Amino acid sequence: MGTGKWLCLALGMAFALTGQQTLDPDEFRAHSGPYVPPPPPNTLRTEVKLVEVPVVVRDGKHSAIAGLKQSDFQVFDSGKEQTITTFSVESGPAAAAPVPAETPAADHTQPAAAAPAPTAEAQHPRFIALCLDNLSTPFADLRRTKTAAEKFVKTGLAPGDRVAVVTTAWTEPTITFTDEVPKLVESIEKVTPQQRFSDNDTSHCPRITAYQAYLIYNHLDNDTLEGVAQEDMGCKHIRHDEAVQEVTSMSHMIWEHSLANSRNALYSIGGVVDSLGKLPGRRMLLLASSGFLSGNLEDLLDDMATKALHAEVVINALDSKGLYTLTPGRPIDAQPVRSRSQKTQIAEASIQSRQESAKDDGMAMLALGTGGAFYHNSNDLDKGFHELGTIPDVMYVLGFSPSDATPDGKYHSLKVKLAPGHHYSLQSRLGYTALTKTPPPEQRQPSKLDTEALASDTLAQVPVTLGSKPGTSENGNPALTAVLHLDLNRLKFDTSADRHALKLKFVIAVLNASGAFIAGTQGEIELALKQASFDALAGQGMNVLLPLHAPPGTYTLRGVVQESLEGKMSASSLPVEMR
Repeated sequence: MGTGKWLCLALGMAFALTGQQTLDPDEFRAHSGPYVPPPPPNTLRTEVKLVEVPVVVRDGKHSAIAGLKQSDFQVFDSGKEQTITTFSVESGPAAAAPVPAETPAADHTQPAAAAPAPTAEAQHPRFIALCLDNLSTPFADLRRTKTAAEKFVKTGLAPGDRVAVVTTAWTEPTITFTDEVPKLVESIEKVTPQQRFSDNDTSHCPRITAYQAYLIYNHLDNDTLEGVAQEDMGCKHIRHDEAVQEVTSMSHMIWEHSLANSRNALYSIGGVVDSLGKLPGRRMLLLASSGFLSGNLEDLLDDMATKALHAEVVINALDSKGLYTLTPGRPIDAQPVRSRSQKTQIAEASIQSRQESAKDDGMAMLALGTGGAFYHNSNDLDKGFHELGTIPDVMYVLGFSPSDATPDGKYHSLKVKLAPGHHYSLQSRLGYTALTKTPPPEQRQPSKLDTEALASDTLAQVPVTLGSKPGTSENGNPALTAVLHLDLNRLKFDTSADRHALKLKFVIAVLNASGAFIAGTQGEIELALKQASFDALAGQGMNVLLPLHAPPGTYTLRGVVQESLEGKMSASSLPVEMR
């Protein structure tokens, strides 16, 4: 492989081209973005015919209240009261008393002894998946969270509790639950940040946060676009139209990476819910996260909450950021606002307050949509783990058929009230997403590239080979560079315009031992080589380098490439290790 000059594209994070020939910009173009496989076609959706609303009622001491009836509740869908048609009360299922391994022969000369009463452990076995979000949580927040989590497993577990430590970058095919505290502490200590995108880097100008990228990419706030464009003009002394174009392009890339982080976190949470749902007893997922952006993912969040509700898995969420306060002298739109009342007061003036709200909403939807609790706006993470570590003794599930069941695909807010005379606090589902007449964009059918990306066969129709080389990212996390080697002498080019022209689409995926998707990137390479450039590169070929990030472990690197002229493909796999 060549050792010449590297041409870095897409802000230096997606591509590098090696070769001994310097190419003109119009000879090599490439773009990439995070790759996430399309969801399976049987993704669970909320049926508008019956909306289930889990409700936990608590007193001033945070204890769940039992004994309430259907007539004690009122449900409002987008402000309109609904008729409750189904009502149930759920509590921890009682397990049968254990059967001895050997039963001695009965002695009919002695009176029969009464069977011992089942212990609390036998009646209500608890399985707790302690999920630490290491995709979206910065190092400092994760360190504080791990300290509080270790204290929780040392002092906050009840006899018989079984706990598993998982992460949103979870790669294991199975989850192991244990009551051995030293093993749990060891597992917590091993958790490290695996951020695949971070908006905390202040070295770039302009600095675009993930939420700002969301607003710009989705055309939701022209003032944000203009403000960042002005900053870009000041940094680089470029024209306004150039700045707008550059900021729009950067926002697209940043938002796609952030969105992929959130999707990966939600898919991991869904896998943990599936594993918990197969276990007997009471089941809880305790999610600790600094928050992940949920814009454009309302359907997926609703699906995950509904899946957990049907699997009888309670999700409790802890905001690892803690309490943020206003810093004197800082511009109001740079203030990291955490107080709900402060957000209300300066909502229109503070972009950051809207960002924090957007992050927290996803966690709140998962928690309150399953009868769980959302602990936020507090630096006392020890107290948070203690409060969230208890599965509510009683949960009421209200059901109603919406009076307006139009399949509009819109998000409907929900509000539950207690009848007059009751003065307890409520935790209930925040809302649901109605079905649409047409499937949402995420429900796209898998393409040939998608199918081959998760397969294991080998195709050699296109002379492109896959290689890899290990490395370390800027923040010290394990990294891997996938190498696509293009054999120019054997590739079929279009030479009708005095150029060697070709377009290649690719998907690079990292798969775990069971074939589950962990991380990936996708994109397109466009070549329009002049004759001199082709002659210089033909002997050694070209290498395209694609950085990837995943937790430490042993994986399969899967590469799929499709050329545009005839649709032919190459696909291959190779074992890789990240340490």
